[in-house]
Amino acid sequence: MNFGDYWDIDLIRKYKKPIIYYTDKISEQYSIFFSLLREAKAIHDEWEKEYLKGMDFKKADQITQDIIAGLNLQPLERKGEEVHRFAGAMTPQGQQCFYENLIQGLKNRIIIKGRPGTGKSTMTKKVAKAAIEAGLDVEYYHCAFDPSSIDMIIIPARSFAMLDGTAPHVYNPKDNDKVIDMFECIDQNIVKENEDPIKTIEIRYRDKINEAKEVYSLIKNLHDELEKYYIQATDFSQVDALRRRLVDYFITLK
Repeated sequence: MNFGDYWDIDLIRKYKKPIIYYTDKISEQYSIFFSLLREAKAIHDEWEKEYLKGMDFKKADQITQDIIAGLNLQPLERKGEEVHRFAGAMTPQGQQCFYENLIQGLKNRIIIKGRPGTGKSTMTKKVAKAAIEAGLDVEYYHCAFDPSSIDMIIIPARSFAMLDGTAPHVYNPKDNDKVIDMFECIDQNIVKENEDPIKTIEIRYRDKINEAKEVYSLIKNLHDELEKYYIQATDFSQVDALRRRLVDYFITLK
């Protein structure tokens, strides 16, 4: 589907200069935005390393095994299937997350609390792997900031969700939710989170993320200005006719 077919080309030509200006400006700001996110990720990696210094991996692994045991996995004659999605994203208005929509109605929910580097994603991946190997399907929800990290899994057959409930996607547990605080796996004699270097790293990270948000907000404003020219040049009666044809087509697929 090419929506350019519904443009008034003469009007588009008339607005050539501002369209080029806003398109170039948006591209320029996106480069800055992604550069800031890369810098923020590097700082976040530093933050994780400080907590890793005091991490009790044996304790974390025992918590993981207890969760897996609680799922009462009985191997099926199939390997589970997996799907990969995102539960949210950074937007010009800030971080948006849709945990509430995704886990509504699930009976067994584990909310993980903890600091960077305390094994939340690793534990979630291990639980998901055990379920898949037992023949259960698993939905993976990746971190929008670092897609290699998993924010949440859902195992529909067990009415089960396990999610990272810490910032920037804070989730406050409900009455029947189970909460696991991974900070219990940290030796606080080694990790002094209210002292440097952790405090300074945390401030640097938040400042960099806020810079990125400001740039993203600017990109949104620039995009809104660019859209105005295309809106004026678009024949929306043809767009609506296309919508009706698509609806009719999908109805015939039933």
